[in-house]
Amino acid sequence: MKKFLMIACMMLFSTAMFAEKGDMFVGAGLSYGFHSDYKNFGIGVKGQYEIFNNFRADAQIDHFFKHEGLSMSDININLQYLLGDGNLRYYPLAGLALVGHSTNAFGFLEEMKAGFNIGAGAELPITDKWKVFAEAKYQIVEDWGRFIPTIGVMIAL
Repeated sequence: MKKFLMIACMMLFSTAMFAEKGDMFVGAGLSYGFHSDYKNFGIGVKGQYEIFNNFRADAQIDHFFKHEGLSMSDININLQYLLGDGNLRYYPLAGLALVGHSTNAFGFLEEMKAGFNIGAGAELPITDKWKVFAEAKYQIVEDWGRFIPTIGVMIAL
């Protein structure tokens, strides 16, 4: 588990080193996790780094609030390939997920599992620096797989 987290951090930081000015975005979003046994709202932060033309890495950390005694958190590192031209751009995504859950009063994670993400998203610029996005992904994680739609805003650095 620690090796997975270390590799994920190394991927994120090495990607950031090669990004040029204007190729980096940070933002926040609201999510909702759907699973047959539990459903909960979440908030998260994310960063994007363009690696090549139309190809970027995306890192996201989410916390899903306690509902029916269960809260969850996840770390996602995805690759996205941008399609479309003009204002609306859309993308497929695939990547890695590290998901944890908590049933205690303090929200400390009790167990974590690694898995995969697959999904798609779209983004629309509001100004030269700001954009809104919507994406939906399915986390493939043993016993905790779920569908997660997210909406949010991003700003260029």
